[in-house]
Amino acid sequence: MSTLKYTISAAICAMAALTGCSTDEIDTFSGGAQVYFERAAGSGTADSLTYSFAVQPADLMADIVEIPIVATGNAVDYDRKVNIEVDRSLTTATERKEYTLQPAVIAAGEFGTVLRVDIRRTPAIAEKECHVTLRILPSEGLNVDVNPDWIDYKLKINDILTRPPRWVYECQPYFGTYSDVKYRFIIDTLGIWDFPDSGDNAISRGQMYFYQDKMKSALRQWEKDNGGPMLDENGNKISF
Repeated sequence: MSTLKYTISAAICAMAALTGCSTDEIDTFSGGAQVYFERAAGSGTADSLTYSFAVQPADLMADIVEIPIVATGNAVDYDRKVNIEVDRSLTTATERKEYTLQPAVIAAGEFGTVLRVDIRRTPAIAEKECHVTLRILPSEGLNVDVNPDWIDYKLKINDILTRPPRWVYECQPYFGTYSDVKYRFIIDTLGIWDFPDSGDNAISRGQMYFYQDKMKSALRQWEKDNGGPMLDENGNKISF
């Protein structure tokens, strides 16, 4: 199994920031310790996550998703198990086939943990996305007297390749016109699927030109090994 883990990044409305929370949000002190899925900054609900095997190496058949969980109140000197159920009426994924939940425990002295979900690549998710809806229930030392939306979480799993929304701006100047075959070849060759041109993880133009040269070299080798051009799903010759 790959050790690659997806961690959902989000800002926490936790103890240090309680003065900034509205009165209809979490009351840390009156109701004891509360537990909920970490939510995105500025959002009234916990996030959902879409994991696509399509942007992973073709031989990756399983992975682990990590979903952060937050507890308010004071730290305690004993482990606290987080009680999580699957809402089967809102779930299309098959347990032990597409997913398996690992136990979630907030260790003594800690204010949170992660729920680890084993996910698997199956033929079914190459045809249609599936999802699992999770819900936190009360457990010893942990209440859920919070916004009901904060204790629900939807994990979506698919193996369907789609064109990145900013391909024209971020990738087309270096890789040319998009096709599924080309994008799959890029992912398998470079081992990456995202090419942001801004933000903390932005890739420089120099690095993109390096990737372009690497793809040209890989394509020449592929054509040599296969005795002809690589064609995309529309029968067009792949080029970079």
